[in-house]
Amino acid sequence: MPNYLLAAAPVPGHVAPMTQIGKDLVRRGHRVRMLSGEEFTETIRAAGIDPVALAPECHIAPPAAKAHRARVTGPVDRWRRGRTELRELFVEPMAAQHRSLHRALRTGPVDAVLVDVAFTGVLPTLLAGAPRPPVLACGVVPLMLSSVDTPPFGMGRPPTRRRDYPAMGWVVHRLLFGPTQALADRQLRALGRPRLPVFLIDWPKLADRLLQLTVPSFEYPRRDLPPTVTFAGPVLPEPPPKTALPASWPELAGSRPVIHVAQGTWDNTDLDRLIGPALHALATEDALVVATTGGPPAGELPAPLPANTRVAEFLPYQWLLPQVDVMVTNGGYGGVQCALAHGVPLVVAGVPPTSRRSPPASPTPAPASTCAPARRPSTPWPPRYAPCCTPPPTGNRRGAWPAISPQAVPWTPSRTP
Repeated sequence: MPNYLLAAAPVPGHVAPMTQIGKDLVRRGHRVRMLSGEEFTETIRAAGIDPVALAPECHIAPPAAKAHRARVTGPVDRWRRGRTELRELFVEPMAAQHRSLHRALRTGPVDAVLVDVAFTGVLPTLLAGAPRPPVLACGVVPLMLSSVDTPPFGMGRPPTRRRDYPAMGWVVHRLLFGPTQALADRQLRALGRPRLPVFLIDWPKLADRLLQLTVPSFEYPRRDLPPTVTFAGPVLPEPPPKTALPASWPELAGSRPVIHVAQGTWDNTDLDRLIGPALHALATEDALVVATTGGPPAGELPAPLPANTRVAEFLPYQWLLPQVDVMVTNGGYGGVQCALAHGVPLVVAGVPPTSRRSPPASPTPAPASTCAPARRPSTPWPPRYAPCCTPPPTGNRRGAWPAISPQAVPWTPSRTP
């Protein structure tokens, strides 16, 4: 029986797909252990996986509610947030993650290690030069790898023709994030390892395989994509065996169009960043608006809620999305792919620039696949945006797609092979 060790940074959107992968491996008859935060122990165990708790120093705190609004917005703010993101998610937990991973590798046979791309605790193992099991990185976020055909990850803009992206990458990696890279190298040196031979978020190039959890057309084309990258398709969640549905659930089968609003499972301590303004903008529409908070209680939204609104902490997407006409989303990787798998049109609103921990390339590059109109993040959500996510009257689900679909303009790399 093969033995697998999985490791995920203690972030809900990273733990969920890794747990689903582990659950499938168990179903195939393999023995699976999973290393992640202690707060996910019961979730991992319920999937039939043996949980292994990370050291407490690996804990990553979610962003605080009502975080201080940046005085400087635009590229400077994105750089500051990206610098904080890299330090707090990728660099600071590295040594403690490595120690936990090292203990797990010594306590039982391991035929392969699967880690999410934010679990940098595997880097000392990759750089040790010693015998080790194969390491597979799992792309649970948009593809981060640098390329001659795309802007550096985190710039929040699509590729355009006639741009010198290698030069842009040099500036970003060496100047803007040089101190962060140096901090990662110091962490590795303290563990007796050499400096990173690549930029920090390019580390999956060092793994034996990068399993990007999407399809090729969802990512921007890259002529220099490493041969170790495999597009494995999205990992779609399964509904938990025991799910209590709200009393309002039968309303989804009514005649009104259904609009789903979600802010993700991580940067959701301030529901006024997306859910609150969206509910306000849609309050007068002849539609049923179903919002999920991803954890915070519905009572944290300003009362009273609009009459056409229903709010729950969680709803199984496998049951909800077949009833949905349009989804308004922060652009999280998992939620976007679930919507696409169910054929649901998207309005990708992104994360407002007040966030200290928005995904570096947020929102997910859905417009690259011409599947969603995007709007620049802002607070509050003006009511004028309501028509862009309101389905037209129709008896067929997905009837809103022609109303919100942008013109499909295929993108091609600036230089042909």
